[in-house]
Amino acid sequence: MTAVTALNLSARPRRIDPIAAAWGGLVGGIGLVIAGPRELAIRIVIVLIAGVLSGFLTGMRAIRHRVANAAAAWVVANLFFFAFVVAASIVHWITGRQHAPAFFPGGIARWLAITLISLVATLLGGVIANSLLRPAGRRSNYS
Repeated sequence: MTAVTALNLSARPRRIDPIAAAWGGLVGGIGLVIAGPRELAIRIVIVLIAGVLSGFLTGMRAIRHRVANAAAAWVVANLFFFAFVVAASIVHWITGRQHAPAFFPGGIARWLAITLISLVATLLGGVIANSLLRPAGRRSNYS
């Protein structure tokens, strides 16, 4: 393998951009953490806003495959949420002062509904970013 071939392999765009997925996942995870203990209607609104913003920011950062990167950001958001719950549970176990947050706020069925709404919102944000960042067509006004 020559140096030129190695350079071409490393310069090839990846399907998932880990930086884009991490930034978008952080935004989505913060939305899930904030929405966790709230009433259902408020949780849905928070998750919708955070999800669209998460997918949009991921799509803005990703060069290609924006919707796939938004899906990866959703996975990261859920991992972030569970890491927060684990850390808060450890703090609760050590100090015993506050109530630890639930892994599945409102029960598994409600949590599943919220996380699926979050997925749809995150993918929608990725689709919005993808539609705004398409290259200009051949008959563009800017040619």
